[in-house]
Amino acid sequence: MALSLSSFGTFFILLILGAICFQLAVAPQPPRSGSDDNGDVENDCHAQDATANTVNSVDGSSCTPTQFTKANPLSDNNKKWKWDPTSKSHPCNIRRISRSELLRLYGDGGVPNLYPYPLVIYPDGDGNNDNGKSKFVNLTTLDNLPLNFPSNFLVTLTGSDSLSSHRRTIPLTQYLREVLTANNDSGETLPNQLGNETWYLFGETFSDEWAAFLQAYELPHCHSCTPLHREQNKIALAFGMGNIGSGVQWHLHGPGFSETLHGRKHWVLYPPGSRPEYDLDYASRHWMENTYPVLEDWSDVDVQNENKNHGGFLKKWNKRNASRRRDIGERSGVDVVERGPSSKKPWECTINRGEMIYFPDQWHHATINLEKYTVFVSSFTTEHERSQY
Repeated sequence: MALSLSSFGTFFILLILGAICFQLAVAPQPPRSGSDDNGDVENDCHAQDATANTVNSVDGSSCTPTQFTKANPLSDNNKKWKWDPTSKSHPCNIRRISRSELLRLYGDGGVPNLYPYPLVIYPDGDGNNDNGKSKFVNLTTLDNLPLNFPSNFLVTLTGSDSLSSHRRTIPLTQYLREVLTANNDSGETLPNQLGNETWYLFGETFSDEWAAFLQAYELPHCHSCTPLHREQNKIALAFGMGNIGSGVQWHLHGPGFSETLHGRKHWVLYPPGSRPEYDLDYASRHWMENTYPVLEDWSDVDVQNENKNHGGFLKKWNKRNASRRRDIGERSGVDVVERGPSSKKPWECTINRGEMIYFPDQWHHATINLEKYTVFVSSFTTEHERSQY
């Protein structure tokens, strides 16, 4: 039956309105700020304030369950995370020792070969009396770092997943801008960002330009950190820099040191045989957000055992003949019985500016930078290779 002009106009308008309503119904909705990976209703609407121990609504509005979209981490910029990287009160259960006390206990050589437990070594006083350290620290400030290299100097970045499986090459100055302005100028890497999409300057600083630059770095005090070791390429240096929340997911390798030059850096470690469970696709902050909060705190007995471990090693050291002291340690990764993930929180400590951590051979570890401009140098020693004995 033919439609009149009036009825046709009404039909046409209804058709357009129907199409608009259909588009609104099927259009994908952007993820709501505060949602989590699982779309959990409670976690979507509320977040734990780690510093105040209170539960607050993210934005005060009513909320409905939504499925978090991993491709858009910027939607979570205002979320209060369970583990706050900017906190000034992260726990430390690793033995802290001053540089002078270290030398008093173990002589001018410093940390013995294959020392079996983590150590945090801090400078005596304010640390400003060491001219060598101060000069290199000054070279690595935000303003001065680019001046040490040719203009448009290229750096190779790696993904922050456990395997560092991706590479990206860009100018150093561009990387600095990206680090400081990440996530709406917050200078922060969020825990829900995929590791292979989170670029990080570390582990790819072995070019001639980097080698020349790192010649000015003063090596740690250790029995395998002598000028001869450096001359014979038996110690490798790596320069690193990242923003808040950046870092490398759990991994392991031989022993070494990492010194924080600017900012602060949090370390978490487990001994051989206690391999933690983690998602290979994410950076370390994802583990701190999702696994760390549910682990058991260390007990007083755990702390006492940690102190006994160091005391026991020192007794062995003092009993050994001086000529045999260099090989008192044992290779940590040899004949290790896998016990599975620990139910306890890891060995952990924040390494402040001017401090360094010693990480033992084959200990599982991950790192999280705590400030927008965190700079560090890692020294990888080779005493775990039998050819060194």
